Amino acid sequence: MVCFGPCCSRACAGCFCSGSGLRRAVSMSATQTHSQRPGGSGGALHDAAKAALAAVEPAWLAVRTAREALDLPDFTLLHAGPPLADPRHLAAPLRMSCVLACLYEGWAHDDAEAVRLLAGGRITLQAAQDHGAVTPLAAVISPRSALVEVVDLASYPSTPARAWSLLSSGAGPQLRFGVGDRAILARMAWRDGALAEVLGACLRVGSIPLWPLAEAGLRGGDDLHARTAAAQLALSACLQARLDAGAWAGDDAERHGVSAMLAASPLFFLTLWMAACHLLLAAAAGSSAPGSTLVVGLAGNGEQVGIRLAGRPGAWFVAPAGAPSGPRLDTAASVDAAPFLGDSGVIDAMGFGGQALARAPETASALAPWLPDDWRQRPARLLTAHIPRLASLGLHAALDAAAVASSGRAPLVTVAMLDAAGVRGLLGRGLYMPPVELFTRAAAAVRADLAPPPATPTALPTRIQS
Repeated sequence: MVCFGPCCSRACAGCFCSGSGLRRAVSMSATQTHSQRPGGSGGALHDAAKAALAAVEPAWLAVRTAREALDLPDFTLLHAGPPLADPRHLAAPLRMSCVLACLYEGWAHDDAEAVRLLAGGRITLQAAQDHGAVTPLAAVISPRSALVEVVDLASYPSTPARAWSLLSSGAGPQLRFGVGDRAILARMAWRDGALAEVLGACLRVGSIPLWPLAEAGLRGGDDLHARTAAAQLALSACLQARLDAGAWAGDDAERHGVSAMLAASPLFFLTLWMAACHLLLAAAAGSSAPGSTLVVGLAGNGEQVGIRLAGRPGAWFVAPAGAPSGPRLDTAASVDAAPFLGDSGVIDAMGFGGQALARAPETASALAPWLPDDWRQRPARLLTAHIPRLASLGLHAALDAAAVASSGRAPLVTVAMLDAAGVRGLLGRGLYMPPVELFTRAAAAVRADLAPPPATPTALPTRIQS
């Protein structure tokens, strides 16, 4: 059963997924175009894309395996970022996660065999975004992986738009950190077993709209990328209410384990919001908006950073990726951070994360030494969409590559730093600024699609001499 508006479960009374007005239109102001705002560049080109984006109402519908949701076959892994230049030569954190995935799926008996499979091209590696999914940092999606399924309630159930991301399993050893810790295998098994079953039972009560949770997060100091603590508190209250009301009829120990994880995992909401932002931007990409330079994908694969634009959503524009910078968990360790890695930049492209640091004083304070002087003003120059529910929070949405190009200022991405060697894993929170040149080149290519074809020269009449 799907909840359309206030949560259909009495178990959710009083939690953040209940209350009136959940189905209010996320409408676009018809009078405000991008050309009327600082940094604007031809708002009419974006109107269809912005209207499509603004109408989406993302909701968490279910938990499904990648085999079921994406029809993902054996010996296939989905990674973050643009397609790999050479899938046989991977950035170390991504390679470590691929090795663990091969062991987990039973495709290899040990590390050496997994490495041979990868180096020999036996394992197919594809970009997750090209399958409608997003994955955090170095994490890969394999057939057994449990995914969160996020749908657009505005189009459900007739022609539902969907997006997927990995189901988070909380704190501790994680595939996304890109290390070879064998404890991660047990964590993956729990995620795809007990956790998926318990949360799946909660969702059979009804879907959970995500905008109210995101708004709660923004009001509570989240940027919805580096910090999701307030949004997660709201989500945890909703899920716990359903568990307390008997949504899970199985083993009590499993229920208590899930409850404990939800309460102790302030970033659990992150992958849900990644899927929601991918769904929102996919609507802009599917709006038949030729020439639109709205950014609908921003991600890294550990070697290259890539963006996709609404006017040509099937094309990746890429450039060499730099590494994020920020405060280290271990200030004494002098190890290199890996180049930008992960699909979570979709959050920042939507207008959150680095573009919403004004709502997140704790994150902004931690990153202060690495922030540009204009970090408070920059988002208003680069974002183009006006969504009423965000305007009340002083936020705009939708990154515009043309605005990046014309201003010469890169967007801000709040993303974790990983050890480039694939040994230490998480190094700390970071800030990444992709190269402006990438946006300039992509915007020019998409705008060139609008140029009329060159006229065919008309032959001059031949003079006939008498």
